[in-house]
Parts: sequence; structure tokens; C-alpha cells
Amino acid sequence: MASPRLLYVGSSFPFGKNDTFFAAEFAGLRRLGIDVRAIPVRPRGELTTVAAGDVAVRRPLLDGAIALAAVQETLRAPRTVARAVLMLFRSPSPNVLVRNLVALPKALWLGRQARNGSNHIHALWAGPPATVAMIASMVSGVPWSFTGHSDDLAAENLLPSKFESAAFVRFIARAWLDRALTNAPHVDHSRWVLLHLGIDVPADWTPPPPPGDPAVVLMSARISPEKRHDTLVRATRLLIDRGRSVEVWLAGWGDGAAAVETDVQRAGLTDVVKFLGYVPNHEIRSWLASHRVDIVVLPSDSEGLPYSLIEALAYGVPAVASAVGGVGELLGDGCGELIGPGDAVGLADAIDRYLESSDHRASCADAGRARVEREFSAEIAAQTMAELCRLLPDAG
Repeated sequence: MASPRLLYVGSSFPFGKNDTFFAAEFAGLRRLGIDVRAIPVRPRGELTTVAAGDVAVRRPLLDGAIALAAVQETLRAPRTVARAVLMLFRSPSPNVLVRNLVALPKALWLGRQARNGSNHIHALWAGPPATVAMIASMVSGVPWSFTGHSDDLAAENLLPSKFESAAFVRFIARAWLDRALTNAPHVDHSRWVLLHLGIDVPADWTPPPPPGDPAVVLMSARISPEKRHDTLVRATRLLIDRGRSVEVWLAGWGDGAAAVETDVQRAGLTDVVKFLGYVPNHEIRSWLASHRVDIVVLPSDSEGLPYSLIEALAYGVPAVASAVGGVGELLGDGCGELIGPGDAVGLADAIDRYLESSDHRASCADAGRARVEREFSAEIAAQTMAELCRLLPDAG
């Protein structure tokens, strides 16, 4: 008997640089024997998750085949399509409405694909991917669900309709689930689940050795204002003024790079802060595994539950981050150092403590690794997702 087919609807996954953190869970589903397809709503860039390349359906937002399928679905189920269009006009802003309407043909095309033997549609984001999955479910009758992270939930893109119609809603962080409970008190919460993102937890890891000279501080994140690279620049200046020997690696890209470069120059840190651009995830993992990186930091204003921090803890590398979103669920209880957003002094002090005390580094590394093993394994996440999607024999 053929395995059930699961359609995984992302923004760009498995292409481009933004959605690579879904790779481990996707691979875990395939190892379970699930026949899963990756459907990016708007594929951009090169294939970055090679393991998903053979089951990815790369089609643009609109082409001839998608337009034809949209017309066919409209003729087949005009009332359902009309209801979907009217629902889109409840979008919370003109910008969101445009994004949803632009994705409508892709949603109708996906619904047509889903009727060809699919068992479940899961959207990886609460925004346009979930809109596409919801409409595809409306026209196909195939159950659907979605994962909410942070900013995608904050955008409130048709969330009442999505909460009502989804077979289940997955939150990757307790903080965002609690926020949704507060903001939507009258919604049926019985289908809401907390399930962290999973990673491929390395079988072997080593406690952090003494820091290098200079000690390497890594920040792996998109370069944009909300990630607060400026806080790290100010903290680095403080560390240098205290006589610390540090080198900062910025792995990432984004429109904010020029502003950060200006901050670095003004702080006199051009020989200390290294702009590395986009770095493939496998290379970052090799740095963590070999302890080329001494500390990982993320002083953001807002987060869901950052993959870069989960991986750091999996390899026993100490981490410091702002206590926002779900970060406290990862670094709290002695698993890492938490600071306030924008707190450059707090960030410098936290880095100082790691550099000063081998016992502190080891204690956080042990606690963090244990938490990742318990709560952030890709195998656990994939097994749970398969059960939620009712794709395993014992799942009904």
C-alpha cells in the first residue's frame, strides 16, 4: 500500500536562505516512510535543502498551468471559490489582502493537486502559506493545519478563519501559544498544540574547551534592525575596552548590513567584527562541532524560538540571547544567559561570565544539551507531526 501523501506548504522551502530550519523535520518525516511533498508558495533562489530536492514542486506564483487549474477549480466549485474570495477581503490590511489575492491561483492549483490522493496539507507559516493551504483545503476537502512562529502570528493574517478551520494549529513556542490564547479567548483551543522545531541532534558532543585567543562570538541571523546587531557592536566595544580579546563573526545577509557596517566603523571595530555573508547551515554546524565558535549570541527585539540557538546548545556551545518570544523556554533554567532587548551592557557582562568561568560554561553546556535531547529532536518532532496529521497506522 502506498504511503499517505503529505503536502508541506512553505514560503520558499526548500529553496532560498530563509526556511532552511525546516530541513531536519522534513527529513525525519521521510525516514518515517511518509510520502511528503514540499510545495513552496513562492520559490526563490537555489535549492538549499538538498534532501528535499527530489520531492519539491517548484512552480511560480502564476504560470499557465496554475492559471488553468484556477479556472478549472472555479468552474467546478464556483460557490466555494466565491466564499474563499470573500474571506480574503477580511484581511487585516491592504498589504495583506494583496499578498493573499496574489496567492489565490496557487491555492486553487494546490487544491486540485491535493484531490489527487493527498491526505493532509500542512502550512509551515501562519501567513500566506497558511492562506494557500486553507483555500486548497476548502476546494479539495483534504484536512489542513499550520505552524505558527512569531511575526507571522503577530500579522494576524485571517487568523480567526484559520483557527476555526484547521485540523490542528502548531505553535513552536509556549510564549506565542499563550499570546494567542489571550488574543483569541473565544476560539476552540482544543486543537492547539505546542511542538518545538526539531533538529538533527548530534550523537557526539564535547563540553566547551577554554575560549580561544581571541574568543569567537558568533551571531547567525538576518541583518535587519529587529535582530539588533547594533547591540552586539556596542557590547563588543565594551568588551574590548575591558581588555577582552574577542572576534565577532556575523553570519547572515540583509538590507541592514550597510547600517551595521557604519556602526562597526564608528566604534573602531573593523578589525574585530567580520561580515561573513550567507553561510550554509552545514558549515555553521561544523564550527559548532569543532568549537571554532566559543559563544553564540542573539540580542533580538522579537523571536519565535531561534534555530541558531537550538543548534548551539546541541553542540555544547554557550549562548546568550534576549528574553523574548520563546527564547526563555530554551535558555532558561541554567541552559544559557538571558538579557533584555537592546541591553549592550548585559550582553557584554554575559559574554564576560562565559569567558571568565569554565564551570559556568560547562554547567550551561550540560543543561542546554540535555534540554535539546528532550525537547528539540527532529525525530520526536517528525513522529508527532505524523501522528497529528494522522499519517501513521496507530494514529487512527
